[in-house]
Amino acid sequence: MPLLVTILVLFLSCTAFADMAGYEITAKKRTSPITLDGRLERVWLEGGKADNFIQREPGYPAPVTQKCEVYVLYDENALYFGYMYYDTAPDSIAGQIQRRDNDSNSDFLDLYLDTFHDHRTGYWFTVTAAGVQAEGTFFSENNLSNSWDAVWESAVAITDSGWSCELRIPFQIMRHGGSREDGWGVSFARKLYRINEAGFWPPVDPEIGWKASKIATLRGLDDIASSAHLEVLPHAVGRWDAPTTKDFRSENEWENLGLTLKYVPSAALSIDGAYQPDFAQVDVDEAVINLSDYPVFLSEKRPFFLESKEYFEETPYTFVYTRRVADPDYGGRVNYQKGNVKASFLAGKNRLSYFDDQFETRGLLQDVFVGRTTLNSGRHRFGLTGTYLNQTGYTAAAAGFDAKFRWRVRDQLNLWLSAVDRSGDPVQHWYRVAQVRDEQPVESRVGYVRDYGPFRSELAAAYRGTDYDINDLGWGDPSNQIRQALWIGDNYYLNGTAFRNFGFDINSLRSSLTTGDAPEGYANFNLFTTTRTNWELGGGMEWGDDFRRRYVGLQAGEFRDNFGSFNHEYYKYFWHWGWFWSDQTKPFRYGTDARYRTFRDGNSYSLEPEVSWRPRSNIELGAEMDWTRVWNSRSFVDDSGHVVTADFRNWILKSSWSPSLKLSFRGTLQWIEKSHFVDDQGLFFANLLMSYNWSPGSWFYIVYDESGRDIDRLDHADMSIPGDRTLRAKLTYFFTVP
Repeated sequence: MPLLVTILVLFLSCTAFADMAGYEITAKKRTSPITLDGRLERVWLEGGKADNFIQREPGYPAPVTQKCEVYVLYDENALYFGYMYYDTAPDSIAGQIQRRDNDSNSDFLDLYLDTFHDHRTGYWFTVTAAGVQAEGTFFSENNLSNSWDAVWESAVAITDSGWSCELRIPFQIMRHGGSREDGWGVSFARKLYRINEAGFWPPVDPEIGWKASKIATLRGLDDIASSAHLEVLPHAVGRWDAPTTKDFRSENEWENLGLTLKYVPSAALSIDGAYQPDFAQVDVDEAVINLSDYPVFLSEKRPFFLESKEYFEETPYTFVYTRRVADPDYGGRVNYQKGNVKASFLAGKNRLSYFDDQFETRGLLQDVFVGRTTLNSGRHRFGLTGTYLNQTGYTAAAAGFDAKFRWRVRDQLNLWLSAVDRSGDPVQHWYRVAQVRDEQPVESRVGYVRDYGPFRSELAAAYRGTDYDINDLGWGDPSNQIRQALWIGDNYYLNGTAFRNFGFDINSLRSSLTTGDAPEGYANFNLFTTTRTNWELGGGMEWGDDFRRRYVGLQAGEFRDNFGSFNHEYYKYFWHWGWFWSDQTKPFRYGTDARYRTFRDGNSYSLEPEVSWRPRSNIELGAEMDWTRVWNSRSFVDDSGHVVTADFRNWILKSSWSPSLKLSFRGTLQWIEKSHFVDDQGLFFANLLMSYNWSPGSWFYIVYDESGRDIDRLDHADMSIPGDRTLRAKLTYFFTVP
């Protein structure tokens, strides 16, 4: 009864969203461009001004502790923003020199622009007090993505009064609605790193979060340049390969030349193309110790697939998983946005490498297509998504419909329906089921989200038919299921206590086969908090029951999931976990993550200590170790068939050094020890990168990769192939055609 009373009081005390309609700023037009040096001259005083910043954290709704001023000017070609961020302790301004797109360990400014003023999508720009740039997009009102890259200018200066910054953002790099009568959307933010303070204009309620529908209006933009232009980015790659047991050999052929194009004929349309794209410069995928029954999900890091990736993430499931396009020969993308309609289409030729039954490498070409279209109507959204894959002897197509209905601001209903159609036989991977059937190739989901102000909840139910398999170009959970889910949680900001915030969430999932047999599921809760001294800690528990799933070769069992078949070993399990991190504003930081769980018919625990150290503002070193022990599990036996204790230790060393904003070095070394294998005691991985931004948008890279054997499935580690070494030198040159 007391819990029900508490919930009722919280429900009645919730307040409506703040109306930001009164927050406006007017840009003043210049007849001549501004020279950027980071210092604000008198000319900036002519522009529109924003100065009444409010803390989002830790002291909402108090004014920021350090005064902020932002000025806006423009000419026919670009927007100019002048920032004066005062600081009573200028010697304490934090600014770490590091590679682009990284604002960690620094004071920084954020700029948000809703160029179509649709209150849903737009661009964000970041500059740190050290001058490091980052940019990206926002979508679905409050989701941020760093997938978009552009060429723009900024300059920073540290003064006796604080730090100042000047930005020049060409209209040409953004798709925009031109000189709109209702203006553009705009928002400013400041992060004061040493006290972990975030200030915003207009204000942002931490209980609600930043939303594009609540930002201010930028007026006064008349006779500005259109979005029309052509971007050209050719590249050349020198490559040398060698297995770990042999000498390097050159792989320099015509395939080492590539080209990326972006053509923007109008604000509504952009067309991208790539020929022989090379992804040598992207972040390395760390090998993980995978004790689950499923492959590891890898995040997308490749530039060609990053732009508009977030658009396909509006679906409730990962309907489009671009990492399945592993080695594209060429591809193209079309993005369209006008009014309430938005569309994105991606097509390409993928080169699929796989192992046959004799573990010989084989190649196969695939035609790949994905597309999505949405219609926004008021607070509601309707979307269609489709995928198509074609290869010799096999085709797979999928289509999905989603809808989001919002009313009374706090209520939201989400719907999802999809189906697949496959014919022929896919490649007979030794690790994948190849059987294709179409008994019930459909899925559906309905979810209801309620925002109570102090906390939020979601209730969802889902159905997946027998042999529903989206994994040709997507990433899905097992098929042949009926599921129900519940989520409740929130993050409370506390004033006048030793803690900055306290949060919790409660999750519950129940699933059964479509026949109603063999139910499985889990329930868990998480607690987390941040202290006033910036320590972060939390923990939780989970109880559940599940089937064991395993690989069974080329033929499926009676009930097939997307990665193998059901083995009807029904078992219960439970998890306990806890973690903490020390103050992130200090040069030396440490923390750990500890977990204990029952593992199938056995037990396991893991410990993941991690430390990082910044001896100078442009150097960062880090080390972490993931130690997992498994015992009493029949999955790990010796040659005599006796159950043994298995230990896995994953050592990772990272380093980064940025001598300047244009030049940076990065290294990752990884060593994995596996105690239960007699003839294979460890695997080594290395990735070393030098990047030099020799001209705006143009880079020179030197990359060295060394990989151990594939350990994605520990059950098949003895079938792994030897690792290899690759050395690449890559040169890109960026230019635009007006």
